[in-house]
Amino acid sequence: MTDRKYFWRIGSPPPLLDRHSQTKHTIIEEYVRKYVLTLMAQANIPELRLSIVDGFCGGGCYLAEDGGQVDGSPVLMMRAIREARIHLNQNRRIPRNVNVEYSFIDISPDTTNYLRYFINAKSDENAIDLIDYNKTEIITKEFLQALPYVIQKVQQRKMGEHALFLLDQYSYKDIPLPQIANILQTLKGAEVVMTFNVDNLTTYLSDRAANRKPLENIGLDKYIPWENLRLLKATQKQEWRKTLQRYVANGIKSETGAKYMTLFFVKPIGLNSWGYWLIHLSNSYRAHAVMKSLHWEHATEFGHELDPGIFVLGYNANKDSDYTGQETFEFSGEGSREACINGVREHFGQTIYKLDKPTRLADIFQNCVTNSTAAENHLMEATRQLHASKNIVIVSKDGCTVRRSTNKTFSLNDVIEPSKQITLI
Repeated sequence: MTDRKYFWRIGSPPPLLDRHSQTKHTIIEEYVRKYVLTLMAQANIPELRLSIVDGFCGGGCYLAEDGGQVDGSPVLMMRAIREARIHLNQNRRIPRNVNVEYSFIDISPDTTNYLRYFINAKSDENAIDLIDYNKTEIITKEFLQALPYVIQKVQQRKMGEHALFLLDQYSYKDIPLPQIANILQTLKGAEVVMTFNVDNLTTYLSDRAANRKPLENIGLDKYIPWENLRLLKATQKQEWRKTLQRYVANGIKSETGAKYMTLFFVKPIGLNSWGYWLIHLSNSYRAHAVMKSLHWEHATEFGHELDPGIFVLGYNANKDSDYTGQETFEFSGEGSREACINGVREHFGQTIYKLDKPTRLADIFQNCVTNSTAAENHLMEATRQLHASKNIVIVSKDGCTVRRSTNKTFSLNDVIEPSKQITLI
């Protein structure tokens, strides 16, 4: 318990939540709402069965920096479900059901007691739906001890393997990545949103047993260039941390087995300059696209220390110049948008000509999105620019209708191939 950052106890004030963490909570709330609306996008779907698991749930409320009280992730996610229900059932005679079961987990009895007290109060205030209150289970256990039970509970729900796991742990040591891989492999519709204190990890990383053991415990040790750490720090005085981030990011994606990953910095404000990653792991392209769009909507709160277009996970010493001099990428301003689109357009052009055959646009997008800051609208704009240059040809999925106009968007089922009249990529 000594490395826990927040403490709750009935009768005492809740802990202080800093501003960047409030932004993280806003992202989570918005994602849950958009997640439900995306899954229910087809109007003929009568019901969604969903499980929401908050593995480090906290006590449900905090003090804001201005002295007011703000809700924590359990209440925010329940509120997001309520708002999605309202949106889905506007002007409908036959209601559509969003059937959610909640599992809120924390190791501290004081914390879970506080959460029960707070959720009871929220229910009495009619701030959360009664159906959600009645399907909430609060578990006092360490997350990994509770995980087998939670997975079994999700599996036993008929048509209910859509599951969203929020793992907002304070220490990177708390979540072994093979356990996340088990979640994604065992539950067909699972997604994981997690925080990862990468600055804390890289700052103190050295080739000593005390450093190697925690990384071995979470499955990352084999991705770290231990024998080269001292040389990296000595020869790349400004860049070594970014280089290590590539190794760590590659390890997270590889160990979890997720098909899609978003990985962005939350940038603290004030004396604490250490950032952490907010990571989304899923096997669904559409879910990935929804999360990526939220990062751009909250541009001023996020950064990225990899390349603005398409970046490479891991590190290639033979291409060291590609990785140096890259400032933190900011998700704000027209310059960031243009840098992102230009990088994607160049990558697309090279990829399409290397393939040299008709390829679905969806396949081109899906093969690059994890290694890119681009949301789907940026991918579409890069495609539109290539199409306008006449370097590529795009046809509809039936293979007959050639799209000669420079559409702003295309169907993901459209087919893209090199043009026979090459200008310049």
